[in-house]
Amino acid sequence: MACWTITLEREGAAIVIRGEGDDPHAPDRIDYDLRGSPGPVYRELLDRIRGGVEVHLLDRMKDERDLYWIAECAYTEALLHPGWSVETDLPLLSEAEELPEGAIP
Repeated sequence: MACWTITLEREGAAIVIRGEGDDPHAPDRIDYDLRGSPGPVYRELLDRIRGGVEVHLLDRMKDERDLYWIAECAYTEALLHPGWSVETDLPLLSEAEELPEGAIP
């Protein structure tokens, strides 16, 4: 069973998301851990993740259980809140997952 981590952090605070399973698109388990005081960024991240149920990206339904969707939401929050950064050990998506059929690279 593989383990992956997504960390949204700034000095003195972090939101750590850990996923375990065979597929990062549908992990068996996801845990959230807060370190320090992330303030409103944590609630905004959760709201953004939950809003993903209706999003179609790369011919795949994204939802709150997909670690790639969660990472994308974390990157967006880091852009919206200066001083925050994201680190993850998720494997890179294959080209087949990156580009929808018929897309021009």
